[in-house]
Amino acid sequence: MNMRPILLIKRPLDMLDHLLDRLTTYRLVLYYLMTLLGWAIIVSLWHKTPYSWNSILVSSVYLAAACWAVNKFLSWLMKIPANKESSLISGLILALILTPAITGHDYLVLAAAATAAMASKYILTVHKSHIFNPAAVGAFISGVLFHTYASWWVGNKFLVPLVVIGGILLARKVKRIQMAGLFGAVYFLTLIWSMPTGTSTDAIRHLIWLSLISTSVIFFATVMLTEPLTSPTKLDRQIYYATLVGLLYGINRFHLSPEESLLIGNLFTLAVATKRRLVLDFAGSKQEAEGIFSYFFKKPANFAYESGQYMEWTLAGHGDDRGNRRYLTIASAPTEPNMMVSVRVPERPSAFKQRLGSLKPGDKILAGYLSGDFVLPKDHARKLAFMAGGVGITPFRSMLKYLVDRREKRDVILFYSTNKRSELAFGDVFAAAKRIGLKSLYAASLSEELIAQNIPDYSQRTFYISGPYGYVKSAGDILIKLGVSPIKIITDYFPGYSG
Repeated sequence: MNMRPILLIKRPLDMLDHLLDRLTTYRLVLYYLMTLLGWAIIVSLWHKTPYSWNSILVSSVYLAAACWAVNKFLSWLMKIPANKESSLISGLILALILTPAITGHDYLVLAAAATAAMASKYILTVHKSHIFNPAAVGAFISGVLFHTYASWWVGNKFLVPLVVIGGILLARKVKRIQMAGLFGAVYFLTLIWSMPTGTSTDAIRHLIWLSLISTSVIFFATVMLTEPLTSPTKLDRQIYYATLVGLLYGINRFHLSPEESLLIGNLFTLAVATKRRLVLDFAGSKQEAEGIFSYFFKKPANFAYESGQYMEWTLAGHGDDRGNRRYLTIASAPTEPNMMVSVRVPERPSAFKQRLGSLKPGDKILAGYLSGDFVLPKDHARKLAFMAGGVGITPFRSMLKYLVDRREKRDVILFYSTNKRSELAFGDVFAAAKRIGLKSLYAASLSEELIAQNIPDYSQRTFYISGPYGYVKSAGDILIKLGVSPIKIITDYFPGYSG
């Protein structure tokens, strides 16, 4: 039986998210920064920036090359897989916040910034995870050494449209729109509060207007503050983080630069959410279904995670245009001896998946930044409904295997949709899960009628939805139409399922 997956994109916002899905976060940031610098070079031809086009261009190339070279060397020296895109991103960020070079001394400042930025990723670490935003470290260290501090020249009114549009896209991609917005609100309110008593209303309005169009603040909030690897992953901690950095940045009496405010915020992230990186040994692989493969890695002692969480996985070697990193759900249960990830491998797989498929026992993979709130509720009595599209089944495999191993009964209904029956995976786990209360339904597509017929008490259940963007969005829309409260709909979506 041939089953077609759900894909429903109705509104412009849905189309935007669908387009963003086609780019990795690293690639989106890289394109954004290159576009911004390209436009800065163009407007400089009409003297709309304080620097010449050739100084901007040469400094940008110089910083990108320096970051790439230092990152490459340190990666080789410390035997840690490198991501060339992340080093280029750090270089281009520095090119937008440090004054473009003219003299030999200027180039020495840029070289120091690039070296410090890359070194911070390998030296200033906890559990092999870097603590600080690399570009902020580079700007801070070069300023201390040479007393030549970041100019944040990206704060130019002729760059405003691109900074705003690109920044919003990026913050949406990394799911930190609220965090960036909260930072902005705290920053503006703090500026107003810091103004001297008796300041006129017109002056306050003018300050607010200048702050709203301050490109450097927008760039800081959407590009640097939101960096996933140095900012908290949980919403409540993001609120504290954004508030803290906004206060530090906005209160004049502290005399803190943007980079100093961010570095202090990074310390807060370290205090509340230590992110451990693991070097794991490959233990074997298994084909689960047509096009679905699982890869097993030896689990380190004392490493704990919850079913449904994900990590960033990095493979050594050259990647393709999508890079050598992926965010993948841990498909194994915490009760199992090995860690497992399961992926769909298409006819023309990405370089990452080709490399994954060529691993031999003992080969290494780097896994880090354990995160995710897509986990089982603490309330065992809560009725649940799992809805999976394609390889979005992986978090549910982990959850149900965990419940089976713990012999913990829960009221769970599973809807599982794939292109065709031969792509259905983990049947053994779901069969065993019947003993703990699982009811399974394999459906080619979802509809209000199908859900109402098979889940008559749907209004009492909490729905977990996982899969490609189109599936997650469509399933959520159907549930909303049925009257299910949005607070009872929990989604788990990661781009790149098919690559």
